[in-house]
Amino acid sequence: MSKLQNVYLKMLCAFICLWAVMLTTQTWACDVAVVSGKVTTDGKPLIWKNFDNSSSSHQQVAYFPAKKTAPGGYAMVYRFEDGMKLLTGSAITPSGGVNESGFAIAVTSVYQDYNLMAEPVNLNTALMEEALATCTTLAEFESLLKRWPYYHWGTVISANFVVIDAKGGAALYECFTGHLNLGLNLMQFRKNDANTGKVTNEYGWTIKAAQTNFIGFHILTNYNYYIPWNVGQDRKYRAEALLTKLVTEKRMNYRTVMREVAKDVVGKQVNPELSSETNYSTTYCLSRNATRSAIVVRGAASGGDPRLITMWVNLGEPSVGVFVPFFAAAKGTSELARMDTYASGAWRDYDDSCLLNQAISARETYGSLIYSSNEGDVIWGMYDNYINKVELAKVQQWTFPIEDTIIDHAESFLSSLQNNPTQITAFNLKDFADYCADYAYENFQAGSADAFPWQY
Repeated sequence: MSKLQNVYLKMLCAFICLWAVMLTTQTWACDVAVVSGKVTTDGKPLIWKNFDNSSSSHQQVAYFPAKKTAPGGYAMVYRFEDGMKLLTGSAITPSGGVNESGFAIAVTSVYQDYNLMAEPVNLNTALMEEALATCTTLAEFESLLKRWPYYHWGTVISANFVVIDAKGGAALYECFTGHLNLGLNLMQFRKNDANTGKVTNEYGWTIKAAQTNFIGFHILTNYNYYIPWNVGQDRKYRAEALLTKLVTEKRMNYRTVMREVAKDVVGKQVNPELSSETNYSTTYCLSRNATRSAIVVRGAASGGDPRLITMWVNLGEPSVGVFVPFFAAAKGTSELARMDTYASGAWRDYDDSCLLNQAISARETYGSLIYSSNEGDVIWGMYDNYINKVELAKVQQWTFPIEDTIIDHAESFLSSLQNNPTQITAFNLKDFADYCADYAYENFQAGSADAFPWQY
């Protein structure tokens, strides 16, 4: 097939899925940040993402075998999207992930609402998966950005990527292939270095010099330099304030980001006169009813072992759920993070949800205490955006201890492996991660912090 025929085929696919995909993407709204190891308490960089999607609560985590030796296999949080299958042949649509070399990435879309032909062919999630499969460093990712348009004619990239590697690299990339999606459109991007504050473009030209007073992180939502008028400013300002506070107080690390940023339920109220602690609008909150998962990847300090890089994942609304660890070097993930059912001694995987995801989603609407509904659609968004924060606090009385227990034991486990490198094996990493998932699931199902005591 010629390049021109390929363009026409993709245009046809775009028309076929135009409204389904266009409307769906309007309900996707993510928050991403990258933090330099220079400002974390453990010297390790991190990336964070809260993922929103009104039309689907399904999320799962799986390991994908290596396509190239250097990056190795990768662990990825993803869902299925029919529109993406029309464009790429695969419904797998990732939110973020990490590979065995220690390269980690997450993305948020920057919508081209004004261009009906662009948004349905935005392949930012496909680019992200290719990066996980082929990249080990930020430099290799930048090379991928430059090559990408040459073999993806007729498509666009409009996104913000947060990326870290095991070499100390940490940056946010604002990416854009232009306002048209016909033929070849080269990648424009701005690299915001989280270590220095320096901003460069795709040619390596300096846009902003390194800053001596730079605070050590970058954060964006659904807008960037190229499309500055899009949504998400309220969430960006809230997260920026929280991250700044953590840096200023010298408490910045993966644990505080998970607890105090990803789970934050504070935001501008749609109807202030009707707002209360039992009827609180989450429309402008970081953790809200449309938030379907959260990811925090704790990277490696300079010279650290990339096998110990940990992807912490909360497979539901972060304020309600719990984070559990995954390792790309484990070469696999728990069935609870991949499978939909377990019956008659057999696991079954029918769709893109999983038992952990289902448990958290069910708790969000349990007895209509926190929310009356956890569903939404592509046109109207979530059916219920109002949270009962009093009932949420009651749930957090047992979810926080579950999460604290997992994190405390993970710290001890990883410290032990750090001191005994011969014990860093795929089996040991997966065995521990699987136990964490079991511990979280059993206690979450029981609605208790101690129904299933820690015995690893």
